[in-house]
Amino acid sequence: MQDSTKKRGRPRAFDPDTALKAAAERFRAGGYSGTSLDELAAATRLNRPSLYSAFGDKKALYLAALERTHARAERGFVRLGEADLPVRAMLETLLGAVIDGFLTGDDGPAGCLFISTAATESVIDPDVRGRIADFLTMEDDHVERLLRQAGSAAPETQARVVTAMIHSLSVRARAGASRAELDRAAKDCIDLVAPA
Repeated sequence: MQDSTKKRGRPRAFDPDTALKAAAERFRAGGYSGTSLDELAAATRLNRPSLYSAFGDKKALYLAALERTHARAERGFVRLGEADLPVRAMLETLLGAVIDGFLTGDDGPAGCLFISTAATESVIDPDVRGRIADFLTMEDDHVERLLRQAGSAAPETQARVVTAMIHSLSVRARAGASRAELDRAAKDCIDLVAPA
């Protein structure tokens, strides 16, 4: 006998990663507190009930966006390590890619999701504080590893300088600095860490 019962509702007609990417961009532009559920629904092209069904509440969606950003950044560091570049070339590649990413955004240059938004939210939310602490540790560890692999004499100290520059580039991009200004700041950092 054939089962004649029908499943309720429609099958998922959206790509969760595409929706999460859109939500991350919306959060990156407006921050957690400054982004409404209606804006998230519009950005993801999901109605609010579907958004809740797919990701949970606004905070869960924000944490998922942070996790996505963390994973993407980590993959980028791993790929850069596979290139096995000398220190100066590695830093030029790293900071150039960072600037490229920070100058994008749906509403103009948006910087880094973590630095631009999570730093503010971490003061009041221990879950966000934990995510940003993990992100910063991951950044420091990967940059130190890249510097060590490239033959740096002081990889731990230089990693802190480079990650501080990455954070500065995010803030500067979000504040409207031009590509030339960001490139100049990155070059100053590279000249300090790996003189030509």
